[in-house]
Amino acid sequence: MVDRKQVLQAMDDLQPGNVYFIDRKTHKVTRYTLEDKAGLMALQAAMKTDPKRFAQIPRPDAATNHQEMETFIASVHDPKLKEAMKRCLTSHKPFREFRDLLETKPKEKREWEAFHRKWSEQKVERFLKASSLA
Repeated sequence: MVDRKQVLQAMDDLQPGNVYFIDRKTHKVTRYTLEDKAGLMALQAAMKTDPKRFAQIPRPDAATNHQEMETFIASVHDPKLKEAMKRCLTSHKPFREFRDLLETKPKEKREWEAFHRKWSEQKVERFLKASSLA
C-alpha cells in the first residue's frame, strides 16, 4: 500500500529540482534530485526495462492552488474578509498574502486548514486512482 502522507508531502514539495516517483511494484515513494546522478541513472535504467513500473507524482501547480483558494473564498460568509481574500489573489504574491491575511483571522485560519487538508487528501486520492495505485 502506498504511503499517502509521503505522496502528499511530495505533491507539496516546492523545492526546484526535486521529482518523486512511486514504484508500482513496491509502492515505495522515492525523491530524486538533479544532483543525484546515480539515482537518476538507476531510475532511467529501470524505466527502460519496465516503462509502466513508475508513476511520477505531480509537482505543485500554481493554477490548482489558485483554484483551491478561490473555492475556499466562495465559502467565506464575511463579505469584507471575502473581498480582502479576493484582493490577495490579484497580488504579486497571492499565496503569501492569503496566508498572511489568515494569520489575523484565527477562526478562518482553522477553517482554511481543514479545507486544505480535505482538498489535499482528495488530490492524492485522484492521483492514486488515475495511476492505478488506489
